[in-house]
Amino acid sequence: MLDKRNDRGDILRFRLSTPVDIGSLAALRWKLCTDDSPVTDSSARKKFIAAFQSALMNIEEQGRFVPFVAESNSQIVAVLSIIKVAKIPHPDDINGQWGYLTNVYTLPEFRNKGTGGRLLAEAKNWAEAQQLELLVVWPSDKSYAF
Repeated sequence: MLDKRNDRGDILRFRLSTPVDIGSLAALRWKLCTDDSPVTDSSARKKFIAAFQSALMNIEEQGRFVPFVAESNSQIVAVLSIIKVAKIPHPDDINGQWGYLTNVYTLPEFRNKGTGGRLLAEAKNWAEAQQLELLVVWPSDKSYAF
């Protein structure tokens, strides 16, 4: 999709996720869910990763889950996902859809450097090209502005 330097000079690549990214997506989701309240039980992490990967493969098969990633040196450092939601058909828009923006996470060392904003811009451009009517997000109380 797009290669850019962030504010600290790292070359970042912004792109749609591929099936080979599933392990990295699961690990970032774990971090997103446990950053504020760490879980030390390693079996809980293993169960979560397996469940996330299974759920992700199922929802991706339906074509509704669209993850975007930012990577630096071949490592995924940020993720942002859109879940496509079908609208009830209308005569003027038989196949209308909107998007739910979720699963947004950036590794701490890449925060406040423009990474999230650039990833969001890529997702918005994609959503416009897909003719999604709108993007909705429910930020957490502790979400970071970007």
